[in-house]
Amino acid sequence: MQIASSWGRTILFLIAIIAGLQVLHLILLNRLEGRQMKQQQEPSFSNVESNPVPIYLVGRHEQEEHPAPVTSIESHFSELLRMLQRGGVLDTSGQYRVVPSLAVANSHTSIFPLPDISLVTQCSSHHLRETIKLASRWQGPISVAIFSEIHDLGSTLWDIARLRFCHSSVRQNVSFQLVSPLGAAIHRTPILPTDAVGHCNFENGPSGRKNYARTQVPYPVNLLRNVARKAAQTEFVFVVDVDMLPSARLREMFLAFASRAKLFKESQQDDKTVYVVPTFELRSGSDVPESKQQLLTLAEEGSVRPFYFELCWKCQMHTDYEAWQKEPPKQNLVPIFEVLWKDPWEPFYISRNSAPFYDERFKQYGFNRISQVCELHVAGFKYSILDNAFLVHDGFKTATSFHEQKDADQETNRNLFRQFKTELKDRYPESSRRCY
Repeated sequence: MQIASSWGRTILFLIAIIAGLQVLHLILLNRLEGRQMKQQQEPSFSNVESNPVPIYLVGRHEQEEHPAPVTSIESHFSELLRMLQRGGVLDTSGQYRVVPSLAVANSHTSIFPLPDISLVTQCSSHHLRETIKLASRWQGPISVAIFSEIHDLGSTLWDIARLRFCHSSVRQNVSFQLVSPLGAAIHRTPILPTDAVGHCNFENGPSGRKNYARTQVPYPVNLLRNVARKAAQTEFVFVVDVDMLPSARLREMFLAFASRAKLFKESQQDDKTVYVVPTFELRSGSDVPESKQQLLTLAEEGSVRPFYFELCWKCQMHTDYEAWQKEPPKQNLVPIFEVLWKDPWEPFYISRNSAPFYDERFKQYGFNRISQVCELHVAGFKYSILDNAFLVHDGFKTATSFHEQKDADQETNRNLFRQFKTELKDRYPESSRRCY
């Protein structure tokens, strides 16, 4: 009898355990289902801010619950507002908030990487209209990273909405990413100015604010370049400044060259060649050349000169402009010679998007591009100069072209560059190349 009673208690104990496990199982299933539903409603970013910035508008409709047809500037703006309110990610320094894919080009595809080339650029919110000329000239994928301070967020979104509504080339090919400062100012309520322009006539000429002119926070130029590059879906990228224009048909000609050279084949994916595009300055008011022949004619007239010719000729001279200009114009784009990197050369070039990214510690002006070019050299990359391709900066670069803090910015970044070069020795211990 004692044995039977003992077995009975054991069976009841086991039944209780099983029942408890079933209840626990149901609880966990409910929690998992709730978590999955929450994830479907939230963006799939890591480090998403839990309290996105609230946006209130003056004289504009508030955010709608469901997307409206994109048939007006207002509907474009509502969609941008919706993307902004979904949150963002923090950059590695924790100082800036990044909203990738704020506005995606209509030609955006899920296939990655595409056998194509993207124009990649960055700008402040005050230079957004430059993307109109870029989209018209490039006729292909463009990735733009915009820096907007908190008090400008409303007008920045409105300007992007205008660009997308008014220009089909922008809407079709340009993807916008947003970077803004994080801190006490993030809690302020961005306001859309009551005098926000609602038509498609964009002003011509300079914006009135010089590049890198600091108001409250440092301009994170290399972070912006990286954000724009990471959003590019193509095998190759061409990183330029927003106030530059490439030669006409450059994308088309490079793709034809890449096809002939079989650059998109899997066997070429590890090739360490970047293709340097000679860069020039154009006198303000002159017509932007489309072909090499037109550029050479303008050079003879004194309306075009090599980039940084007056300010830092040694920063560009290794491109060997004289040899490039002596080559007669051709129908096709071809590499004509290779150049070994020498300090302080900082060319603009086309590369695979797998090339090293920019060091985001460099902000404001000075040593931000050369640090990345220097790393390419140490990492074993070679530089091939392209014929029949060029880049043109709008306006001559002079000492008065820069913001007031330019010299202080340059000195800060010069010290950082010295540290950066030392770090490269540890990053590439097998390399015999150095940046001096």
